[in-house]
Amino acid sequence: MNLTSRTFAVPLAVVLIAGLGCALFPTRGRRGSPDHAGFLGDYSQLAENPNYPAQEVYLDPQAVWSQYDSIEIDSVTLWVNEGTAKLKDKDRQMLTDLVYKALHEKLSQEFRIVDQPGPQTLRLRVALTQAKGAIVPLRTISSIVPTMLVVGSAVGLSLDTARTVGSATLEAEMVDSITGRRLAAAVDSRAGTKALLTLRTFQKWGDVEAAANYWAERISVVLVKQGVQRKGG
Repeated sequence: MNLTSRTFAVPLAVVLIAGLGCALFPTRGRRGSPDHAGFLGDYSQLAENPNYPAQEVYLDPQAVWSQYDSIEIDSVTLWVNEGTAKLKDKDRQMLTDLVYKALHEKLSQEFRIVDQPGPQTLRLRVALTQAKGAIVPLRTISSIVPTMLVVGSAVGLSLDTARTVGSATLEAEMVDSITGRRLAAAVDSRAGTKALLTLRTFQKWGDVEAAANYWAERISVVLVKQGVQRKGG
């Protein structure tokens, strides 16, 4: 993967707004069954589970989570529909990089992150989707690399993006990095809520960023709960 450096010159007020993160841009779970984009392939195992906040969840009841001591995070992919297919290339890239950064930063606080498969390594596969309507066979892959998490906040997105991505859906799967056996999977959709400070163009971007941070937090919590080995034993 190639690292693309991005530098954004933005007014101080915008920087301050972006820095407030989830506190300024809360999100809410969406009701009902989520649409499936096709990223996970087989959805037959997934179902609503009151013990987990995602709309649909699967956990392998035979999985021995305690044998794993590291996580390999795949590049995040973007699956688009007829509406989001119109997004600019730089905006697609920004969205996937935002999700990857959120996952890496949160999971690395608790777990050892690696860049290759191993017998004690979990592999996390993630796609950001907008699944309503016909799915366009287009994938945008995150270019960010773990050694230098260079990505701006959501304020770098264009106005067209702001009108398009006020809600977001995540499809995620955790597999054994060697055998490919599915150990967990989830689909969840989140939408923005009315923020205390309503700057609409910023809020829409913030919704996706807040959703990415929420999903990263929930994945980390589930892995801790299941007994994956944490850094430092």
